[in-house]
Amino acid sequence: MSQPSEQSPTLPPISDGELLARFITDSKWVRSDETIRPDAFMPPKDLNLSVTRYLNLSQAALWEIGQRVVDAIGIKRSAILYGSADLRVVQVSQHNLKTEAVPLPQNANHAHITGWPSEKPAQKSIAQQLAAVAKPRKAP
Repeated sequence: MSQPSEQSPTLPPISDGELLARFITDSKWVRSDETIRPDAFMPPKDLNLSVTRYLNLSQAALWEIGQRVVDAIGIKRSAILYGSADLRVVQVSQHNLKTEAVPLPQNANHAHITGWPSEKPAQKSIAQQLAAVAKPRKAP
């Protein structure tokens, strides 16, 4: 869990109205009608789902960060930046999840969605609800 001292001093605390981007790195995460599949929001084993805050980022800077994410994934498996699934922090909070700032050297706006239940069916239910409200955005 992130400690407050880890947060970048130049960024304000995360607010409910803030926009988050979940980078789409797998074509299977997007349906043919361009809606987001729940798999895009399934947490990894450590239950820390990575997102990026839009805070103070231009579109070009956001996509540059997304490409760095894909390049890092590409070391492990083939990956392409297809776009992002965007939602507000309040939409995450409605499911008793938290958004915690976890700045990285290559992404000061990096955050984790935490507080996931340990049971897969409960995770899937939340992922379905987040996917239903997420706004898809295609990468340039």
